[in-house]
Amino acid sequence: MAKEITCNRCGKKFDIWDTQENFSINTRLGYGTKYDGDDLELDLCCSCMEKLIDECVISPIKENT
Repeated sequence: MAKEITCNRCGKKFDIWDTQENFSINTRLGYGTKYDGDDLELDLCCSCMEKLIDECVISPIKENT
């Protein structure tokens, strides 16, 4: 049985599309941050991922041609 994943931002349980996209960040946060030395495990559904991208001042998207 597959592990159930929940979006950290909105609380939505991942559906097949969210699981397929698999937008996850797992890293140790460095010193000098509010979360010195803590581990970050962030899962975002497709909708929240798009909202995050749209909120960026400098777009993180590099379009493929």
